[in-house]
Amino acid sequence: MSKTSEATEMRKGREITRGEWEPFFQQFSQDHQEWLVYVAGQSHCNTASHEANGLPFQALTLHLDHTDEVLSILVRKADVAQEHVYLSIPQPCRVMVEKAGADVKLHIDSTEGSSTIIRFRRVVTPDYESEVTSGIPESTGGL
Repeated sequence: MSKTSEATEMRKGREITRGEWEPFFQQFSQDHQEWLVYVAGQSHCNTASHEANGLPFQALTLHLDHTDEVLSILVRKADVAQEHVYLSIPQPCRVMVEKAGADVKLHIDSTEGSSTIIRFRRVVTPDYESEVTSGIPESTGGL
């Protein structure tokens, strides 16, 4: 696949097949831990979604709640290591991932008709920024 078609595919998003969900959620959780979360869309978790905006991401988990499958998004409350906010999406049926610049978006549809978009923004620290800009780690003093 050419770089142009790969870039176009990522802008449109890529559907994660049902069989890939568990390993995808596990890897995504590892790769995006502490990124800031912003939730939008129509979902049954609207009240909690406002509480989660701008908080650090911890994990995505897929589990059963009685007989229904639920996708839960776990975020850490700001400056409180032991307190979390859970966003639950009941009966997920479609998951898409999209990369837009440095941000990543998950589009999650539910069999109940709800649609949720979760945007993940990387937290940039001054050390990270200078290393990325110069290509030289700051700790080496530029040598």
